[in-house]
Amino acid sequence: MSQTELAHRFILDTFTQTGCSPSLLDIQRRFELAAEEDALALLEELEGRGLIHRTAGDRRVTHAYPFSNLPTSHRVRISGGPEVFAMCAIDALGIPFMLKRDAAISSACEQCGSRISVEIAKQTVIASSPAGMVVWVGKVSAGCVPANDLCPDLNFFCAAGDLDAWRMAREEPDGTILTLEQAVVSARRIFEDLLNTSEFHLPTPGGGA
Repeated sequence: MSQTELAHRFILDTFTQTGCSPSLLDIQRRFELAAEEDALALLEELEGRGLIHRTAGDRRVTHAYPFSNLPTSHRVRISGGPEVFAMCAIDALGIPFMLKRDAAISSACEQCGSRISVEIAKQTVIASSPAGMVVWVGKVSAGCVPANDLCPDLNFFCAAGDLDAWRMAREEPDGTILTLEQAVVSARRIFEDLLNTSEFHLPTPGGGA
């Protein structure tokens, strides 16, 4: 692996172990760099490759798909590890497949606020509530930045009716409704090999990647 790829792995590992992103100083020390600016250069390369995202003016990693350094409605309790924030519903579902670890996902219906829960063990959904939950994937456009353009609206809904009400209120016509099973397939394809390939692909409507 190149130093940039190793830095990406270090960022994801730090989220997995601590629940938050490493600082520039952490990265500098880990790779024995001369200055924090050298660590910043690594982040800039990773951001250019679409693997991480930083808020304008923030030198720290804001998001490293699938993790968020900022609180979101999608929380994932990793077995034997911390609770982490995921950037969106698909990211939350992808974390246990990326880490090959069991996890409990807690979120909320974007429309009514009711609790959403999914438990994944041994790479299989073993429990979920409510039974009719769906996931909304907005229209994916070429060149979009997922952290800004896709993730904020990629959420769980208790049922198709809740999603319909949300779409009507938002005048949100373009996108795809995924069942939980389809969303899991999409999440697995996106994140299962991320630690090995350092490649991130936007979700494809219909459950593919």
